Amino acid sequence: MKTSLIVGMGIGELYATVLDKLGHGIVTVDSNPDKKADFLTVEDAIKECRMFDTAHICTPNFTHESIAKQLAPVTRMIFIEKPGVKTSKDWRNLIEQFPRT
Repeated sequence: MKTSLIVGMGIGELYATVLDKLGHGIVTVDSNPDKKADFLTVEDAIKECRMFDTAHICTPNFTHESIAKQLAPVTRMIFIEKPGVKTSKDWRNLIEQFPRT
């Protein structure tokens, strides 16, 4: 079974529904306890799960790059809600820093 991490349970709820229908194991993160995610921080999710097949970053734009950097070493493929990062240089930096993700 593939394991998918969803960070941000606003639009991330839609991702969870779709991925669940595809048979993925779902792990959720949201800093708002009212969202009832599995974890409040990405760090805690990584400590517990160690590796993800996919990660879906569904958080405010300004958080995308830092979360992607946290997840790249432990995730096979990362999806970022658009816009992904501020500049094309930021994209290049992510790709060069984590070429296997």
